[in-house]
Order: sequence, then C-alpha cells, then structure tokens
Amino acid sequence: MTGSRLPEAPPAAARPRARTALFRLASAAVLILTVVVIVVAIPANLKRQRTVSLGGVEGRMDSSGEVVFTRVAPGTAAAKAGILQGDVLVAVEGQALKGNPAAAQILGRLDGRAGTAVTLTVRSGDSPPRTVSVLRSPEPGSIAERLGSIGIGMNVIIGYLILLDIVVLLVYLGVAAVLILHRRGTPLIYFGSVALALFGAAATTSVQVLAYEPGGWGRLAAGLVPTGFAAAFTFMGFLYPNGRWVPRGGRILAGVVWLWTAVQWLWPPARPGNWNSIPALIVYLAMIAAMFAAQLRRYRRVATPAEREQIKWFVAALASVVVGYAVSQAAALAIGELARRPAGVSGVVVFVLWQISTLGYQIPYALLAVAIGRALLKHRLWDIDVVINRSLVYSSVTTLLTLLSAVLLPLVNRLIGRLAGRVSPALALLITAAFPILAFNPLRARVQRFVDRRMKPEDVTFDETSDLLGLELQAWLGPGELMGTLVGSVAGQLNLASAAAYAVEGGGGRLVLARETPAGSGSPAELALGDEERTTLRRGGLVTPPEGSAFSFLVPLAAARTPGAEISGVLALGARRNGRGYTTPLERGLRALGVEAGKAIYVARLRESGRSDIEDRLERIERRIAALKP
Repeated sequence: MTGSRLPEAPPAAARPRARTALFRLASAAVLILTVVVIVVAIPANLKRQRTVSLGGVEGRMDSSGEVVFTRVAPGTAAAKAGILQGDVLVAVEGQALKGNPAAAQILGRLDGRAGTAVTLTVRSGDSPPRTVSVLRSPEPGSIAERLGSIGIGMNVIIGYLILLDIVVLLVYLGVAAVLILHRRGTPLIYFGSVALALFGAAATTSVQVLAYEPGGWGRLAAGLVPTGFAAAFTFMGFLYPNGRWVPRGGRILAGVVWLWTAVQWLWPPARPGNWNSIPALIVYLAMIAAMFAAQLRRYRRVATPAEREQIKWFVAALASVVVGYAVSQAAALAIGELARRPAGVSGVVVFVLWQISTLGYQIPYALLAVAIGRALLKHRLWDIDVVINRSLVYSSVTTLLTLLSAVLLPLVNRLIGRLAGRVSPALALLITAAFPILAFNPLRARVQRFVDRRMKPEDVTFDETSDLLGLELQAWLGPGELMGTLVGSVAGQLNLASAAAYAVEGGGGRLVLARETPAGSGSPAELALGDEERTTLRRGGLVTPPEGSAFSFLVPLAAARTPGAEISGVLALGARRNGRGYTTPLERGLRALGVEAGKAIYVARLRESGRSDIEDRLERIERRIAALKP
C-alpha cells in the first residue's frame, strides 16, 4: 500500500455551521422562487380582475346551438343597446355561433375590459338579424357598480385590492427574511420561514389566479398553493414553537395533508378551489380546528413557561384571523343583500362595508405572520397578556359604541322629527356622532375594570426599592452594601431564583461579582460580555443573554439615561420561580431603577473616595506631628 492518507473529517463544530448554512441557503432559495412566482402572478391577476362580461345579462344555449337571452336587466348597457329578453344571439364580432365547433371560444369574446365595446348580432323572433354594439360593464348592484356611483372607478378598486394583496404578502416575506437572516437560526426557524413565505403567497389572489392559467408558471403556482397550506398546517399545528411533534399522532394527520397536496399537483379536481364553497370551507375549518386542538394539548401538557407565551401569541393571532374572517363574511353578505335592492342604498354605505370585508380579514391575516415571527425570535415574548388585555378592552368598547350608535341614530332622527316637525338626517347624524366621543373614556374605564378583574397583566413598580436607595441610606452604606440591598429587594419582588450585581473595576471595564442572592448560588466571578452587549449596556439598553446563560436579564446601573454614560455596574437577574418573563412595562421599570441605583452607587463611590483622601491626609499630618516630637 502507498502512504497516502485518508481525508480528515471536518471538525465537529464545523458540521453544525455547514448544516445551518445549507438550511439558510435552501430557505433563501424558496423565498426567491416565491418572489419570482408573485412577480409573474400579479399581471395575470390584473388581467383577470379587469375582465368583465355583459352585466345584467344571462343566456342559455338551445338545442340548435343558438344562445337565447333569458334575462336582460333594465338600465344595463345591453338594454340600452336594444337587446330584449328572448332575443337570440346569432354572432359575436361577426362570427356565427350556430353549427360552429368553436362556439365556446367565440362566446369567450364577450369577456373583456370594462368600458370596451363588443359587437353582437341578435335576432328578435322572426325579424331579420341586427348588429348592435354593447359596452362591457359590471353586474348591476355589484361593488364595482355601486362604487362607480360615488366616483370610485373599477381600475381604482382593482388596484386597491392588488396593492392590499401585495402589502400583506410583503409582511409574510419580510418576516420570513428576518427569520432566515437571524444569526441564531435553527432548523425549525428556517422551516418556519419557508412555511410563512409559501403560505403568504398561496393565500394571495394573484397566485390563486395564476394557478388556473395554462403553461409552466400556472402549473408551478398550482403546486405552490397546496404546498403553502400544507407547510403552514404542519408548522403551525404540530411543530411550533420548539420543533417537537405534539401530539405524536399529528404526523399521521400531517402526512394525510401532504398526500392530498401531492394529489392536487397531479389531479386538478382535488383542489378545493374547484369544489363548492361549503365543502372547501368545511375542510379549511377542520384544519384550523386541528391546529387549535394540537396547540391546546401542547400548552396544557408539555410546554415550558416560555413556550406557553409563544403559543399564546400564535393562538391569539389565529383567533383574530377567524374573527376577522367572520366579520369579513358578514360584511360581504350584507353587500350581497343590498345588491338585491339597488335603489335607495347609498354608495358610501357599500364603500364602508366593502372596506370592512377586505380589511377585516387582511389585517389580522398579516398580523398572524408578525406574531409568529415575534414569538419564534422571543422578541418581547411576555407582552402577550398586555396585548390581549388591550385588544379585549378596545374591541369591546368599539363594538359597544357602534351598536349603541346604530340604535341611537333612528331614535334621534325620530325625536328631531317630532320636535322640529320634519326629519333631518344630517343633524341626527351629527348628534349621534358626538355620542361615541363623549362616552368613550367612561365606557373604556368600565370595560377596563371588568377585563382587569378577570385577566390583569402583571403590574410591578420598584418604588420601595428606590426608597431603599434614598439619600438617607446613601450616607451610611457603601457601594457594596447598596448593591446588596438592590439585589435582595429586586430578587424578592420579582420572585427570582437567583440575582447578582457586578461592579466595574479596573481600566478595562471588568465586571466583577459584588453581591449575589442567595449567597453561594454559583454566579460567575466575572461577567463575560461581548462587544455588542457592552455597547447596548453603555447606551442604557437592557440585554437578554442567549439561552443557557447563567442569567435571563441584564440591567445597566448608569448614573444617567444619556447614551454613553459611564455605568457603575450591571444588575444580573435570573429566571423567575413563577415561570413568568419580563414584559415591556417591567423592562421600563427596571431601566428606571437602574438609573436610580446607578446614581446612588456613583455618589457612594465619590463619598468613599473622598473619605479615603481625608484619611490619607490625616495620616500624613499625624506622621509629621510625630516627627516633630523630641
């Protein structure tokens, strides 16, 4: 054998880095592919949205191959062109329908951009055929027709809907990009980024329209739509937030969904978009219910305190999507009901309902991505109770004021009619509009008290600790004793398992252990910090060390709030025994307490330094006096 050597295996630390880089590269590739599909899908959606037919006209093909108009609504473009119910459509754009094998394609020419004309050849009874030009227009009573009456054209409506679609998609892609670029990425975070990107694209109208277009891009979009829903179902339902399957049977359910997804790639009738609306809605609601049930099981049985807060973010956001969808559908049903009564309904009312039907679903849907990304990155994770509290209060107040105003408006209108002898809708609307303004604060206070009795977020102040650092005690305690007082008070108030205070020593800014509680808890003798963490502390910011560190939270002890102020030390806080974390209000209180403590320690150090100088001078004077004695 020759003396050739086998290639050495890469170091153990290099393998996880290579795997992380591979996951990041694959996630970025999926994100880029999604963006490309969206760029192709938007023009297809724009073309589809601009396409209308003959509004208010219906027909059927008889046995001879001719199309008979079964309905021609009064006032429509077809009626104004002289087309009557019962007339026969002979030709479209000069091409005859009877006996023509391409009749279906010829009828497709009825569709086109709104406001453009199509030439029809029609026959009334036994009369000779006549040629008329009919403008393509929206269906009477539709949103486009109603909003056109108040100056909002169809192009504006289409542009608004597509722009809203793009904005929501950008939120999902933005959250996915942040997860991919996160320096502490894990396989779960990368899979979550892919799931959010695909799910955000799959739910857009543009991709769903492209999925029914012929060609390669249409087939790609047709595969992306079910893949996005399957990825979101797997990630949000059974892997979020820690990557472990809960329950284990969720693998079977996820496998069924992925199998159904593969069938949809190859067999279009399996796509819910080709079903009736009721079966498709039932399937999607069943998937949402399964996700809720899985997360509830995880929350109650296996989740840690931090994971429970992550689940709260997801469940709260998903619940808002469900509520928003219900509100959106209710507004859409109201618009449909108004379409049956085209006369006497203001276009402004339709506009408001249309905005509710679009924004009521799209806004919560966008916030779902933000909530998931925030929870995965554990950014202000413990604020969920505050968010839920405020959401309950303000949504309840808004709903109550809306209902009361709706009841009050006809009563005020009737009262004005009795007092003034005639009805004044404008005056009644003005008086009613003043009611929410006057009633908002009193009603909000009552609802806030009601919600707080059942779910009040943690409210912690550090007034007692600040009093312990007052000037009276500063005169008697040194810097070390003040740090011990600070550590003991904060640890008791927050129910901490451990806490410590580190003092700045030496020209290099070393952080050396000054006090800890409980005594001998094993806090590091020196607090090791990276350059980024030190910079954050010098700027007065709070630092959350990575998981596995000795402490959960670091508070700078600075004599001023100004960035770059010299810090006297660092207050290091461990985990809380009750499993709760650090909310934003609590962080604000700790930041203010750090300034108060920093001032007290700074003054104590100056006093101690001054006392040391005085003692040195007295000692020198005593030595001189002793030298003068005979």
